[in-house]
Amino acid sequence: MMAGLMIIVCIDLTLRYFFNSPLLWGTEVTEILLLYITFLGMAWVFREDGHVVIDVFTSKAIGRKKKILNGISYFFVGIVSAVLIYYGFYCAYDHYARGVFNPTVIETPIALIIIVIPVGSIPLFLEVLIKGWKLLSIK
Repeated sequence: MMAGLMIIVCIDLTLRYFFNSPLLWGTEVTEILLLYITFLGMAWVFREDGHVVIDVFTSKAIGRKKKILNGISYFFVGIVSAVLIYYGFYCAYDHYARGVFNPTVIETPIALIIIVIPVGSIPLFLEVLIKGWKLLSIK
């Protein structure tokens, strides 16, 4: 997806500046790809501890205190991902049932665009459960 995104942007920029005729659908597809890359990659980034963190407290904590702070963090990430799963499916189904389309050049169904939010949040929620279980099993 990332390679496709880069190719579309390069082609769009080339056509825009050299031929004064950009891709009509380039911006829309780029926005959709950015959404998909974000939500499909967040569970992997969480597993690899790649998310940006403010470690003012956790860097100074050791042992049990660090474990508690990580547990609190996992709890909130789990809550947010559960909310994204529930309301994401609700909104995607609502848009699908009403037949809502994006009023742009390619008229993408909104449900196809936003379904990635709950679908990408499911692996994140599972990763939170796995990390939480590992955290609780460490003595």
